[in-house]
Amino acid sequence: MKLCYRGVKYDYTPPVLEVSESQMLGHYRGRPLHFSYVSHVPFPQPEANLTYRGTPYHTTRHGAVEAMVQVNKAPQAPQFKPVFDSMAAARRNLLQEATDMHQANIKRSLERRMQVAQAKGDNRLLQQLEDERHQYA
Repeated sequence: MKLCYRGVKYDYTPPVLEVSESQMLGHYRGRPLHFSYVSHVPFPQPEANLTYRGTPYHTTRHGAVEAMVQVNKAPQAPQFKPVFDSMAAARRNLLQEATDMHQANIKRSLERRMQVAQAKGDNRLLQQLEDERHQYA
């Protein structure tokens, strides 16, 4: 489909959703109605060993639940820690990367501003930018 926005022409291809009809049949105002639903890409689930009301079970990457054989031994702490630690570590890494990128962008902007001030011969602005650079160091 060809569209135009503020004088810029572009082609737009709407996303295609895979729709499947269910086996459910209903009636609406006396007419038969077939229900349909959108098939979606499964979201990978975290693997974890969990306990519900004293019964241990294991969740898989595909969202399936597997029963675990219970061996009589001393109660142990829930095994959530490895899953949440890996998620927390991934979040910390992402935040650190964002912080590093932000600092690099600030330094690059400051260098560019110093080059422009130097080209214009504005010594007062150049001194202010030098002071700003020392604050970041």
